[in-house]
Amino acid sequence: MEPWRARLTSPLLLQTTIAGSLPKPAWLAEPKKLWAPWLLEGALLDEGKRDAMRLALADQEAAGIDIVTDGEQTRRHFVTTFIENLEGVDFKNKRTVRIRNRYDADVPVVVGKVARAGPVYVADIRFLRSQTRRAIKATLPGPMTMVDTLYDSHYRSREKLAREFAAILNQEARELERAGADVIQFDEPAFNVYMDEVADWGIAALEAAAAGLRCRSAVHICYGYGIKANVDWKRTLGSEWRQYEATFPLLARSKIDQISLECANSHVPLELLALLKGKDVLVGAIDVANGTVETPEQVAETIRSAMKFVPPEKLYPCTNCGMVPLERDIALGKLKALSLGAALVRRELGG
Repeated sequence: MEPWRARLTSPLLLQTTIAGSLPKPAWLAEPKKLWAPWLLEGALLDEGKRDAMRLALADQEAAGIDIVTDGEQTRRHFVTTFIENLEGVDFKNKRTVRIRNRYDADVPVVVGKVARAGPVYVADIRFLRSQTRRAIKATLPGPMTMVDTLYDSHYRSREKLAREFAAILNQEARELERAGADVIQFDEPAFNVYMDEVADWGIAALEAAAAGLRCRSAVHICYGYGIKANVDWKRTLGSEWRQYEATFPLLARSKIDQISLECANSHVPLELLALLKGKDVLVGAIDVANGTVETPEQVAETIRSAMKFVPPEKLYPCTNCGMVPLERDIALGKLKALSLGAALVRRELGG
């Protein structure tokens, strides 16, 4: 049996995990700020990143999180840090584009054929693997979300560029698996915005990114960090957020193993989870858009509601999104609430 399979094959129901990111220590980057610049340089920065990974892991393990991540401590941005390591992209002469069809951002420009110069996060996952015996999850940006975080002056086709990125991501994903990742998750918040493109080529590009993996593949789809642009957008979605209704049937038929989504303190009709029959569902039971720490009972209630549509052996309590913009003590409290809430329901199930 492969080591990753042994770590994931457990009788424990409702194994907990997180979407990916955790707050960085104040000595590494400015707290509560997305994409904050590093406060260290050179060898000190490299050492600081490893120390931050140790802390992120220790916090998850102390809280009782079952499938851990590196907290994305070595990256400033969940998309552009990966792109910085690719050829064919100009970061000096940025252009302003509409991101996720809701806010403007200065982004790098694709000026030539994109290519992976070398491994990006492989050393991080190898280091994380050396520090824990728990199952670990590695996170990567999804191809559609990468396309949506750039200005393309070379391919002039979102689909063509996405397929190029998918091939690059697949190279990285296969090496992450060899480095010890038990789950590889692709972050695709763009899947909640560009419904026609998801159907036309988004799912195919995602499957290409995960092609050939023996470990579990996952896709994370949410309504974004708790920044003002996202909060304002959510207010326009009405009393029910039904974007998942368009993507879930497509994902249910896909080769992706796990679907990570936002549920806590949202207007997502949970009956939509039934559209994911057969898939592992990472149900977001922690709201990352506020600084209030949930009680274990609140987490448990979200899990119980999700179990009306997803069998417990297919359900993994998770966070709605990454927690990098939060205060560290708040994030730690939310981790503990997630673990304790899952334990409450597990006891009810006799697990």
